[in-house]
Amino acid sequence: MKKSLYLSNLVIRSAVDDDVDTLSDVFRRASLTFKGDRDLIATHPEWLVWDDEMLPFARVAVVDGRVVGFASARPVDDFLELEDLFTDPDWMRQGVASALIEDIARRSVRIEVTANSHAIGFYESVGFVASGFANTQGGPAPRMYLNVTRALP
Repeated sequence: MKKSLYLSNLVIRSAVDDDVDTLSDVFRRASLTFKGDRDLIATHPEWLVWDDEMLPFARVAVVDGRVVGFASARPVDDFLELEDLFTDPDWMRQGVASALIEDIARRSVRIEVTANSHAIGFYESVGFVASGFANTQGGPAPRMYLNVTRALP
């Protein structure tokens, strides 16, 4: 996985109550990054509301005291379902999301996700494989999985 020189101070930790406002902000800004999604999101503003029930499953990426991304993955049967993976737009393409996936992989043997079409290339780059489609409120979306088969530190 790619690492950026800027991420030498990256710390990944569990999210806490004090992070919720920042997570909501990163979630909203990152979701609006893709111009093609803005009309659909404008039709469904409820999609940009952070779900407080995900807080116990959230991991936060922090650089020099600043939250630069987060991911949440909840247990389902014998795998983790990746519910959220968002990077602050100022920190996109610098290895934050890859580091968060690596962190989650330490906790499971399999991770599954319903991928946004904009994120398919990223998921493939970190080892996810397509496994079909899921029906979502925004239309059909690719399902992908990552089997964690390598030894992690």
